[in-house]
Amino acid sequence: MKIAPTTQQSDLILLDRAKQRPALFAPLSPRVVTSLTDLRNSVSLATKDSLWVSYSSDLTDGLVSSVSESPHVLGCGLFVHALDMKAIPPLNSAFRRIAFATDGGFISADDLAEVLQAEHRANLFIGGVVNNSTRTITFWRGDLKSLTVPFSSFEKSGDGTKPNFGQFSIIDCGQTVQLGTYEAAVDAILYEHDPRYRREISKQRLTEDRTFGAALRRLRKQRGLRREDFEPDLSAKSIARIEQGKIKRVRSTTLAALAKRLNVPAQEIASF
Repeated sequence: MKIAPTTQQSDLILLDRAKQRPALFAPLSPRVVTSLTDLRNSVSLATKDSLWVSYSSDLTDGLVSSVSESPHVLGCGLFVHALDMKAIPPLNSAFRRIAFATDGGFISADDLAEVLQAEHRANLFIGGVVNNSTRTITFWRGDLKSLTVPFSSFEKSGDGTKPNFGQFSIIDCGQTVQLGTYEAAVDAILYEHDPRYRREISKQRLTEDRTFGAALRRLRKQRGLRREDFEPDLSAKSIARIEQGKIKRVRSTTLAALAKRLNVPAQEIASF
């Protein structure tokens, strides 16, 4: 779902020696940097609204050396290649925000180019880092802001599929998180973990069906559950009747069973 359009990036600086990849970013009119001379000129011309995308580790190394001589903020930096951890402090000082990952944690170049052109890119994911120690995933959004989500958010799906955090990727042009054969919709993740996004969606739904049944249906689908997954506590037929508005007053025992399976407080079901 598209919400809160953002302004288009005004200045894309692409650090890349590949011959074909820059063509993917052509609609964004990038300034392609292929040498250290180009790099120094770009640093001097960059503004606080510039977006730097680097596919070249040696050009990034040159950038790290150059930023110490730059008195102004360069904008935002996206480093698609493996990044030396020692480079992060100087890059953090030079840029308003940076995004980086390891082991191919970003979407493909053609998908990235498409996301960066999207008005709603802040609501799409371009990559992420899985941290097994903290049991979290930090996602990078299309505006390079981060969102950290615990492993526990990715519950077993209705058909029994479990997330495999060792096989992480972002697919569908930033709209889906894939963990092995397990998939989670990005809009569902944002709805649950980003209050701003949830408020915007809630405003849009003021003109939509606001019944308890409709809220239950939305939450059930976000959780990847079938109506049959509430058995034996509640039958699929009962769930269908509630969602269709045929049951006007839901009993407290039914609410408790719903809340337990959906893993939310009973009083919050109607807010979805």
